[in-house]
Parts: sequence; C-alpha cells; structure tokens
Amino acid sequence: MAIKVKPLTDTKCSSAKPKNKEYSLHDGDGLYLLVRTSGTKSWQFKYKNKSTNKVTKLTIAIYPNLSLSKAREKRAEYRRALAEGKDPKQQKEMLRQKENNYHSLESMTRNWLEAYALKKPLSEDTKHKRLRKFENHLFPKFKNKAIDQIGLNELKNTLNIIYKDSPDNAQRIRADLISIFSYALQHNFIDLNIARELEDMDLSAKKNNRATFKSLEPIPELIRRIKADTGHSITKLFLQFALHTFARSSELRFARWSEIDFDRKQWVIPANREFVEGSKHSSRGAKMRDNHIVPLSPQSIILLEQIREYSGSCDKIFPSPNNKSNFLSENTPNDALRRMGYSKEEISLHGFRALARSALGEMGIFQRDALEKQMSHQERNNTVGAYTHIAEYIEERIKIMNAWSNWLDTIQEKAYITPYDYARLDSIQI
Repeated sequence: MAIKVKPLTDTKCSSAKPKNKEYSLHDGDGLYLLVRTSGTKSWQFKYKNKSTNKVTKLTIAIYPNLSLSKAREKRAEYRRALAEGKDPKQQKEMLRQKENNYHSLESMTRNWLEAYALKKPLSEDTKHKRLRKFENHLFPKFKNKAIDQIGLNELKNTLNIIYKDSPDNAQRIRADLISIFSYALQHNFIDLNIARELEDMDLSAKKNNRATFKSLEPIPELIRRIKADTGHSITKLFLQFALHTFARSSELRFARWSEIDFDRKQWVIPANREFVEGSKHSSRGAKMRDNHIVPLSPQSIILLEQIREYSGSCDKIFPSPNNKSNFLSENTPNDALRRMGYSKEEISLHGFRALARSALGEMGIFQRDALEKQMSHQERNNTVGAYTHIAEYIEERIKIMNAWSNWLDTIQEKAYITPYDYARLDSIQI
C-alpha cells in the first residue's frame, strides 16, 4: 500500500531549518523540498523514466524564489510530459537551449552537418560547400530564429526565391532541410517534421540535367533511337545498360569489371573505388557511401557480354572510345541523347532513374522499401531508417529488376502497355 504524504504548507517550507545532514520535505507525487546543510532550499522532482526504467531527480528552482504553489504547477507540467511519453529533464534542457539560441535553424544545421559528416563520412571540403549554401541563402533569412518557430510557408517562399537564381541550390537545400528537420525531431526540438511537405514542391521540373519524360509512353521510341544511333557502340551499350539498371551517372561511368559477378548475376557498386590518375572523380562509388547491389536481369547480362567485346581487355567497363586509359566522358551520354533529337528539357541520363521508379511504382506489386533500396535512396525518416537500413530485400529486388527489363522488352517489341496493366497479365514473367 502506497504511503500517504501530507502536503506541505508555506509555513512548513519557510520554517524548515538546516541540520547536520541535508533532508527532504515531501509534498507528494514526486515533488519535495531539499534542505541542505548550508540552509539553501531547492525544489526537486523525482520520477521514473518509462523508456529507461530509471529513477531521475530533477532540480526545479530555489525556494523561496519559486513558491510552493508555483512548484506544484511545475510538478503538474512534468507529470503531463511524462503522460505524453516525454522526459521532463530533457524538456528542461531543451528550454535552456532555446533560451540560449541553441535550437536556431543555424545551430541545428551545424549540429546536423557534423553528425551527418561523421556518418557518411564527408570531407571537410564537401562539408564547407554544404554549409556555404545555407550561409548564403538560409541563415540571413532566419537569423537566430528557433527551428520550431519556422513555418512551412516561410520555407516554401524562401526556396522559391532561391530557385529563381539557382535551381540546383534550391534542390539541394530542400533535401538537406528535410534531413535537418528530421534531426531536430529525433532530438525532441520539434514535434513534427514540416519540411517533409517540401518533397511535393515542384522544384525539379525545370531542372535541365535531371529532365525526364512527362509520361512513360515515349520509352519504346527512346530504345529504338538508342539502338539506331550513329555514335560509338560503347556509348549505345552504355545507354541501354543505364536504362536497364537505372544507376547514377558516376556509378555507371566509373564501373570496373571486378564489380560484376556473373555467377550470382550481381553488380556490386562499392562505396569507394580506386582513383585513376587523370580521371577526375573516378574514386566515386555508390552515392549512399555503402556498397550497393544491383541484381542483373538476363537482359543486363546480355548487354554486359556485348560490352565485354569492346572493353573486356581492360579493367573499365565503359572506357572512352578514343582512349581506354580514360573513362567515358561525363557529357557523352547526354550528348548522344541530343544527337538523337531529344532536347535537354525532354530527357537526360539521370531521367532514366525517374522513369524506372515511376513505372515500377505504378506496377503496384513491390514493397516501397524494396524499391527505395534498389533506387539507392536514403530513408529520410530516422525511425523508419533505423529498422530498414540493414534489410536488403534481395529476392524482391531481383524480381524488380527482371520485371523492369521484361517490361522494356515488351513495350519495345509489342504494343505499349502500361506498367499497371502489364503487372496483371497472366503471362507476366518476373
């Protein structure tokens, strides 16, 4: 049976005298007055943290600076926080940080970047470039403004202004803002990641180097134009392989034969590659800085066999047609698309990824996490990411790659069929 505590009175608090040892006067529900040997009296709150199952003691304030009635109000506030699953001590520390401007957008950005740089990791030069974008475009706008006081419309308006002068900066800042607000949510500085709503902002539609078709119907003609192109065979094969694997440009261009496992039908893009002298950025590997597995469909295997006829004698899968000691130029794929008659607003190499993700999503038969894993996208939701980062979904990703290649073959050889209708054919092969 719980011991009943007789509530304190103002008289009892004020008349409490110091003793040889410090002692406590309890008011109940975790609140008590601690009387020290020096005569100092302070309000304390004792509670059990449900997540850690540990008893925590929290100093509230000095008595009589904080009266008995005000101390009881604090106790009620802390107990409400506990009922909502929040830790009073953490809440008090957050308040202190707010008062000292520790949770301004600038401070939060700097803290996030330090943590993010260690996780990736990022070089000092890359960290500086990421931070400069905020120093130039965001910090002056939200100078000393607390992150929980920034509204969604403010963020949208600011991004639109940045976009007018620099679409690329707007795109990159938006992506970082989503991660920064996610970091703030994880550390209890905000209750909601409003920046996730920025994902739906139309910032990329006019971005030339990421242009893609507005629908999936032009894909059969794209395949025909690639195969009929007058350029070098290695360029044509590169574009076909890029379409079937929808990897990123640098992941494709700097690929090595040692990364291909024909027996397991896998291409493992390493986190980092050996740097080749004279080839800028040739050490770049998988974008997310972890090894990325690309299951190879039968069509991709056939393409690699054809590619090997041209480059099998060197370690590079896609060497320059003019000099096998160099890699395929960064501009070559998009130059080829321009030669085929596509404008830079219509389609780009990077746009192949959007086509694949749209079609595979439209099929409606694959898990979102498996699709995002194959796209090598980072989970922006920290809670979800904590549980999914170790899941590879290999079996489903094999089906994803086979379904994509088979659909490409179907729409090229037969009449166009939507991904949704294709996925519901009785004859579908995955």
